[in-house]
Amino acid sequence: MRVCGVGDNVVDRYFNQKLMFPGGNAVNFAVHARRSGAQAAYLGVIGTDADGDLIRSSLQAEGIELEQLRVEEGPNAFATVHVDDDGNNREWGLCEKGVSMFRLDSADLHYLAGFDLVHTGETSRLDSQLPEIRERVAISFDFSERDLEYAAGVLPYLKTAAFSRGNAGDDEVKRLLDATQSAGVELVTITQGARGATVCHKGEILFVPAVPVNAVDTLGAGDAFVSRLACRVLTGVPLAEATIDAAQYSAFVCGTRGAFGHSRPITREIPS
Repeated sequence: MRVCGVGDNVVDRYFNQKLMFPGGNAVNFAVHARRSGAQAAYLGVIGTDADGDLIRSSLQAEGIELEQLRVEEGPNAFATVHVDDDGNNREWGLCEKGVSMFRLDSADLHYLAGFDLVHTGETSRLDSQLPEIRERVAISFDFSERDLEYAAGVLPYLKTAAFSRGNAGDDEVKRLLDATQSAGVELVTITQGARGATVCHKGEILFVPAVPVNAVDTLGAGDAFVSRLACRVLTGVPLAEATIDAAQYSAFVCGTRGAFGHSRPITREIPS
């Protein structure tokens, strides 16, 4: 299976620990897909500063293909993170997009046609190009906490969809499942924080509890679950087996600081 994360990347600057980590939904998905056995690539824009260098070096270390990676003069996207001692609660400080926003050109679209699945999300702001992408390759999309009004215009182009709903009740979960199934989405993931996740594949619906873990950092755990699940289910692993695997992998990721490790000390002043 060949997977490409397309769109956002960000350096998470941990204010308390004076460390920075690579991340971003599209980057995280690609890394976790590669760790799940897929061939994985990333297509996006990094800056010419130390943050951009961290994104590139971390992806290279993870074996991610960077054939279409762009480098633009200027600062990389970053987010300032305040994390409590147990790693379960965080607050966001100053966040900047830097040079990360872009549009896919004809060479990018041609490149994406060589993959089985492209993953992007609402933070990448490529919604207007989803029809062009879908003509060439299946799409996975992460809606994060965006509502169904926003999702309605995106769902018809998707093979897989992910939603983050930490406090969702049964009624809200049902509304999401009804909307995604009506739109023809094959695989749906609704991560529900410490409770676990509800997943649906071709009408089969399961709830998988979160695996108990002494978390170091929960940042990126949802991306880990979504990526591992997609890589397992779309390569023929039964849904029940795939969800257990994804839950265990997500718990494992909670034992690592940052979205997938690769820390680097911050030497300059961190804006809060």
